[in-house]
Amino acid sequence: MHPQAHIAILVGEWSRVALEGNPNLDEIISYPDPWIQQKQSVGYLRLVSRLLLKRFHVAYIFHSHTLIHLIAALAGIPKRYGFFDLELKKSGSLLTARTEYQPNTDRYVADNYLDIPRLAGFQGDAVSLDFFLSAAEQSAADRLLADQGIKSGKFLIVAPGGGVNPRQNVFEKRWGSAKYAELCSLLHGDLNLPMILVGSPQEIDIGREIAAGAKGRIVNLVGKIPFRTTAGLIRRSRMLLCNDSSVMHIAVAYRIPSLAIFGPSNPRSLLPVSKLNQWISSDQNCSPCYCNSIFPGCDHLRCMADLTPERVRDRTLALQEIFPIPNI
Repeated sequence: MHPQAHIAILVGEWSRVALEGNPNLDEIISYPDPWIQQKQSVGYLRLVSRLLLKRFHVAYIFHSHTLIHLIAALAGIPKRYGFFDLELKKSGSLLTARTEYQPNTDRYVADNYLDIPRLAGFQGDAVSLDFFLSAAEQSAADRLLADQGIKSGKFLIVAPGGGVNPRQNVFEKRWGSAKYAELCSLLHGDLNLPMILVGSPQEIDIGREIAAGAKGRIVNLVGKIPFRTTAGLIRRSRMLLCNDSSVMHIAVAYRIPSLAIFGPSNPRSLLPVSKLNQWISSDQNCSPCYCNSIFPGCDHLRCMADLTPERVRDRTLALQEIFPIPNI
């Protein structure tokens, strides 16, 4: 839509890692997440000052929060396209054109995001995700595999963590280390493939518990490699098993088979309809209850507790029948 434009993206520092190396961007402007999440007035003013100096002409705002719309308005950006949200009573009155944000519905959120450029005349409807790694970043992942004697396409990635974002930690989105250990043991008997555990430094205990309790070859890299190296491993893997977390979007971007475990959140909103990237849940009537990065709390969490390793194993095997795993 803007072939000659300088394209910049404004994100919190927590999200910057997902956008680095993107050739479609001329600039990444990041800020400390507490500026927005904790509504720090000094942070808002600093953002306004930084944007004023850039003299942007158009802003596509993928958030319904009024204060974020206010930043764009105070920064003097004349065209501001964004969301209103009826559920949160966010009117979008500071926008020059607006469309409805539809979280926690059965509509894939990536398509909902495209409604914003559609306000400015964009007519595309193809929804896809991108994640760009440099040659050096992919080589780092490939060296890890070579050091372990693991061949590309002949291992599974298991990501047992997640549930963390700058607004609220929702550890209830995690299935649990004991269940993941049992799942790994079952899959070892079925597939006899190496399994690589990945996750953040805050999830080291989870990785240690799974590695200690699972049968088969487990390579525990939880807390030991950067997120972008993890992406490189997912790109080379045969399949990803994970909770509702950031890594499942990496599998979508790279078209790697994946099975994501869902409890409080809505998989239909967060994943495309796809035979390649599937989800599983225990189908509780009270789920989903997590929406707009807010978890209301729960005193039973049956959505996760009632999902057995055997059910997840069966779905994993059904997925690999569609996309067969080569014999080692």
